[in-house]
Order: sequence, then structure tokens, then C-alpha cells
Amino acid sequence: MMSSLSYWIDQEAAEVTPDVVQSVADRVFRSDFREPGFCVVAFPQGTDSVVLRQLMVALKGALSNLYEHRFGERLEYVSMGRFDQQNTTRLHLDGAPARSFLMLGYEPTTVRSEFHIADYSRCAEGRGLTPLEFLAAHNPMMSGQESLLADELTLLQDWQEHRPRIVVVNNCSTAPGAPCHTPGVLHGARILEPDPEATRVINSTMTVPQSLASEGSLSSAVVQAFLHTQEIAGEIRR
Repeated sequence: MMSSLSYWIDQEAAEVTPDVVQSVADRVFRSDFREPGFCVVAFPQGTDSVVLRQLMVALKGALSNLYEHRFGERLEYVSMGRFDQQNTTRLHLDGAPARSFLMLGYEPTTVRSEFHIADYSRCAEGRGLTPLEFLAAHNPMMSGQESLLADELTLLQDWQEHRPRIVVVNNCSTAPGAPCHTPGVLHGARILEPDPEATRVINSTMTVPQSLASEGSLSSAVVQAFLHTQEIAGEIRR
């Protein structure tokens, strides 16, 4: 069931349906600023960690098919990891090629946080800058620069942290007119109530078009390790 929020999909079952895949693709692989550049899919509370990661991999595969149909290339994994993160992070792009897509799988937690998305691509265009020119001049990782993005900010508060959620973020930094351009967004989070006795586990994957996977995509063995590991140990290597 789609909520009234343009970026939120509320799933009553632990499954990735064709409608969900298309809805995520429409929001993330956007061609203009009518779509948000990210999407949240929330699953039932009983969805465990392994199933959540299976859903992430299934969603990636289906999104890759749609991306290939539209742009002529499949999406390949270039990083995967599991983290217990209770650090506030300012708005940022993750380090990756200029065309890249971040998928975060949040496990249920009692640690309260806010998730932030800023449409820096739209802000840059309004100032006659490319996305990278905007970041070079007004990087929100530097104190005092965040205010420029105030009108482009989406703030997720009380975002059902008792439930597993997948967040797909357009991490692109290509300029308008570039081949396969889809305007990217920045993301960040603020921890409201840190708890050293609790966990806040995030499963993270980054995908890029096949031609940009300079060191090659991750092996199937790495994907299987990501799917089944019980460790929370940072990046899972090739």
C-alpha cells in the first residue's frame, strides 16, 4: 500500500513486488525534479535480518533490469557491508562514481534518529552550477553551508524504526546533459538518543553501471557472504 508520502512505500508482507520495484525506480532513476530522488520501503516488524538482506538483493536485481532497459547497462555491486552506527552524519554523497545508487537496509532498533535528504542537484541548477560545482563551493559537510539547502530538505522523523526498512538513494553527481543523467541527492542522519547498550544495524550496498565498475563487480561469493553473515564488521571484501 502506497502512503501519501511520495517517497514512502508501506509493505504489509516481506516481499518485493513488481509494483514496488517500479515505484522505487520512478523515484530514484528520475529524469527531473518531480520525483524525490530516493525511496523508503518499510516491511513488517517480524522481517528478520537475513530476509531483509534477501529483499535488498532481490530489489537490486529487479532495479538493475529496469535500469538496463532504460540506459543500456546493468547495475553491479561495488561495495557491501554491515555496520552498527550511532554517529550523526552531515549531508553528504557516499564515495562512488558519478553514476551510483546507494541502498541501505535498516534493521529494527530502539535508537531514535532522523534521516535527512537534500536535493542538492535542484539547488545547484537554481544557482547555475553543476552538482559537483555546488559541492565544491557549498559543501554541507563544512559548517555553515547547510542553510543553503534548507528549502530542498526532506526530514524523516519517527520513521517507524521498529520496522525493517530499505532506503534507496540516488547518489549521482552527473551534470545536466550528461549521458544517462539522473539528478542525485545528499543524505545524512542525526542520532537523537544514542544507546551504547543497543544496536543500530545498517546493511549497505552501492551499485554502479557496469562500465563504471573499474575494479569489477563483487563476486557471487561476496554477495552470499553479505546475505548470510551474522557478523557486523564493516565492509565485506571481494
